[in-house]
Amino acid sequence: MQYKLILLFLSSILVSSCSSIKTNNIAPGYVEAFKSIKNVILGQDGIDISSELINSIPYASSLLKIGKGPKGLLILEIKKNDEETWVSADGLILVVRNGRIIKTAGLNHNLSNFISPSIEISDLDLIKNKVLKYYYSYDVPFLVDLEVEVTVSDRGFQNIELHNGVKELRLIEEEIRSREINWRAVNRYWVDKENYIWKSIQTISPKLPEFSFEITKKPS
Repeated sequence: MQYKLILLFLSSILVSSCSSIKTNNIAPGYVEAFKSIKNVILGQDGIDISSELINSIPYASSLLKIGKGPKGLLILEIKKNDEETWVSADGLILVVRNGRIIKTAGLNHNLSNFISPSIEISDLDLIKNKVLKYYYSYDVPFLVDLEVEVTVSDRGFQNIELHNGVKELRLIEEEIRSREINWRAVNRYWVDKENYIWKSIQTISPKLPEFSFEITKKPS
C-alpha cells in the first residue's frame, strides 16, 4: 500500500513538470521526481529494473544501454506528432522519431540534427534495393550535415526476447557508410506486424558506441 501511495505522489510531481522539456534543458522537477522513483523503488544502490517497477510507473518507458554500460530506465516526457522525447534520471535526453534516434543531449558528444528522406525504416517496399542518403550533425566537435549512404535489408521475422517477454518481430538492417570519414556501421531494428519498432541497436556517431534502445511500456 505504501509502495502505491509513493508512486501516486511522485506521479503528481511528474505531471506538473511535463510541459517545459527542451532538448538541452530537462525540467528540474521532472528529474528530481525521477530520482525519487529510482531511490524509493530500487534503493540507493539498486540497479535492477524490474517489470513491477515498469508496470507501476504511469508513463511510457524504455531501456537504454550505451556500449558496454549498464541498462538505464528512460521515461517518455513528451510526445509531439511522430517525435518522442525520452529522459533519464541523470539528465540524458533522446529524441526519437518512429524508432530512430534523431537528437541527443546530456552527452559529451551529441547528435544535434538528423535529416533523411521522408520514408520510414519499415517502408521496405519503398527503400529496398535503393541507396539512400542521410545527414548527421554534431555539437562537439561541431559538424554539420555529414553525408552517409544507406542501404536497407529485410532479415525476416524472428522470436526476440524482450524485457517483457518474447515477441515475433521482423529484423530490418540498415548499413550506413561515409566515404568522407571512412565510417561504416549497421543499425538493427526489430519491428512488429503493425510496423512499430520495439527494439533497436543504433550507431549514431563514429565517436559513440552503439545505443541499444528497447520499449518496455509503449506510448499510448
